[in-house]
Amino acid sequence: MLNIWRISWRNITRKKKRFVLTLLAIIMGTSFITAMLIADRTTKDVFDYYEEMYTGNADFWILSDEHTYPEEIINTVQNHQNVDETFTALDKQTFLDLPGEYSDSQLAVRITGVDNQNSNLLKLPVVEGELDNEGLVIPETVADLLHVDVGDTLSFREMGEVKISAIVEYTQLLSSPGSWERAASSSFRMMAPLDLLQERAELNGEISYIRLSTLGNDEKLFRDIQEELSDSRAFIQPVVADDRQSNDVEGLYTFFYLIAILTMFISGFIVFNMIYTGVIERKKEFAIMKSLGYGQISISRLILMEVSFIAMIGTIIGVPIGIWLGDLFMMTLLGIFEYDMVYSLNWIMPTVISLAAGVIFPVLFSMFPIYSAGKTSILENLKMGANTSSNEKVHWIRYVIGFGLLLFFFIDSPVSYISLILSVVMLSPLFLKIFSMLIKPIILLCMGHPGRMAISNLRKQLYRNANTATLLSVGIAVILLLGALSDAAPENYANQIKSNYGGDVRLTAEKPWSASDLDKINDKEFVESSTLLTEATPITWINKDMHLRQFSIMGVDQNSLYYDDFNYTSFENNDTLSIILGERAFREWGGKIGEDIFVHTPAGTKPFEVIDVAATSHYSGYVAFMDEEQLNHQFGWENSFDLLIHLDENTTEESVRNALWSEFGGFLSKMIFVEEEIASTTSAFEGMNELIQFMLVLVILLASVGTANTLIMNTFERTSEIGTMRALGFTRLQVKTMVLVEGFLIGLAGVLGGLITGLCLLVVASNSTLIGDFVTVYLPVESIILTVTAGILLSLIASWISSSAASKIDIQSSLKEG
Repeated sequence: MLNIWRISWRNITRKKKRFVLTLLAIIMGTSFITAMLIADRTTKDVFDYYEEMYTGNADFWILSDEHTYPEEIINTVQNHQNVDETFTALDKQTFLDLPGEYSDSQLAVRITGVDNQNSNLLKLPVVEGELDNEGLVIPETVADLLHVDVGDTLSFREMGEVKISAIVEYTQLLSSPGSWERAASSSFRMMAPLDLLQERAELNGEISYIRLSTLGNDEKLFRDIQEELSDSRAFIQPVVADDRQSNDVEGLYTFFYLIAILTMFISGFIVFNMIYTGVIERKKEFAIMKSLGYGQISISRLILMEVSFIAMIGTIIGVPIGIWLGDLFMMTLLGIFEYDMVYSLNWIMPTVISLAAGVIFPVLFSMFPIYSAGKTSILENLKMGANTSSNEKVHWIRYVIGFGLLLFFFIDSPVSYISLILSVVMLSPLFLKIFSMLIKPIILLCMGHPGRMAISNLRKQLYRNANTATLLSVGIAVILLLGALSDAAPENYANQIKSNYGGDVRLTAEKPWSASDLDKINDKEFVESSTLLTEATPITWINKDMHLRQFSIMGVDQNSLYYDDFNYTSFENNDTLSIILGERAFREWGGKIGEDIFVHTPAGTKPFEVIDVAATSHYSGYVAFMDEEQLNHQFGWENSFDLLIHLDENTTEESVRNALWSEFGGFLSKMIFVEEEIASTTSAFEGMNELIQFMLVLVILLASVGTANTLIMNTFERTSEIGTMRALGFTRLQVKTMVLVEGFLIGLAGVLGGLITGLCLLVVASNSTLIGDFVTVYLPVESIILTVTAGILLSLIASWISSSAASKIDIQSSLKEG
């Protein structure tokens, strides 16, 4: 057995440069898929961690459609036989009292008073100090910004000073700005003892919500409490860890996984090229082995061991690199978000998967050469001629299939993308043949006889060279499509948000907006108009898989300005309890239009008929819409805490912010301008663009490894030919130039093919009903420049490796081989 492995090692390292380049391809493919798996699982862990930290171990919470309600309402709830533990909280908006020139918007702070900072229903990762239920708890970002420490005091307007007892890591409950610039649009968040906040804010006996854990029989407790609260403004909701309204990381990873799979296929094809060429070169060797008694299985097993050997080596090297890349990827990805999140790299299971994939993929791609080696015929290899008629027939069949696949170009389906790429693969030899004919006059003019020989060599190994160029073409096309989507998405999201945001600024208050509040708002010089927005949140519901989910429900009427892609008459013509779901919520629900979705409302769990799907920018589509009157009366949500304002076009954001915070700061909890909403929604695309550019270079680099591998194979196959050329007067420089031009043409064909294919993919995407609104038919200028530059430059570098080897071929030894 040991001898067989030694033979395998000798065989795969016989062509050292080919071996190194193939090994490099496996390393790159394996490392990238490892990085994607690690980053994906780690990101999910991060968000799960922060979701669990936010929800604690709570099973239910009792809220109200008013800002506060009396504690006495839930006295019976706390004493319920199935209630294990409770956690009570009060939210109050106020301002920091700091020396210096700060605006009210920068000093706004939301304090959450809790009855037990050490509750099992609350998770606070302490950095410094302790949770003593006596002092203030602040996040680390705020401590750094305000330059305070445990034991220091912070002063609040109308609430006096409070001593800091603990500093904690980032949590959703205390998410705060880390700079004064961001503080202008986002309030600080801190935590204080409940009784202290009630006393200082003059809200004795009032709370905002209570969380509770149960001892079991949750359904009975839920119904009991629902019934007990039926005559009050309070209502019970299950606590659900569902952050789909605030992040869409899954959408980002769809892009990255597509590229990871692409790199694996490119590396797999490079392995196929190496093994298949090696099998062809060793046909006589296999024929001799068969004549000496080796069977088909024995020869195939030998090639399988060679493939497995190089796959294992590449995988063992590539996986650790992938772990490092995964960590780097995580730092880049989480850097897109506003807060300083911590993470622990989840690498064990991704490593196991990558180790398996790194070995299996090369073997799968090499199955045909492995089978072909075993089927080597002794008699056929004694013949000097070859029957090319059958090969020509196969080639024409390939072209017919390629043109047939182009017909799917006109079908609006994901199949059209796959068909287009497959047609490029099938038609690549024809494209390379036409390309070489068109560029031949230019090459002859510039390069002379070496250029003529390069064109001739390009056609001699037409299919191998075409397949190599196709690797580059497909990689470039896919990356350009993703880049165009990424470039176009921010602008399209911005237009969509502006069209259905409902105003220029949205105000969220701690109490319902009253008629007198609206009069004060409308009297402002910078206000053109204002509209109340009714949003019930958080509302839980049940998807088709019987899992609890959570989103917001927004009330609409015929005058509402914050919906755009559904017709209000859908509600007017429907007498039943009905609801319209955002696209993302509809997908998560899993049902069909006309079916009922079950929603936990303040008035109990009710079925609502889903009558339409809305393409909305609100919460990235993870939202629902309901008739305003139905939301108010039958649903049980009567108050409006949000207000949408249209501003005079000559006013400034800073003046509006200062004026509104000064007058309504006592109960105003949030102020978001439409431009801030756009920036928040599209910020992820900016970071993703940088990653896509990096991946573009990576794919081109990997394809260039394939180019170098192909040229080296071409060169060694023509050893005797090159020796003859040298004997007839070709200089080393002319040989090197010939190979360089050959590699340049393969790279240029790949780049041009990629640009053309990318444009075709963009046409398909722009006409698609699925993503047509988020892409336009154009090729990003930066990506084109990067593509052409990197593609040609890396192809020339790859060609240089082969040309150096070709120019050093010894005349005498090469003629002897011939």
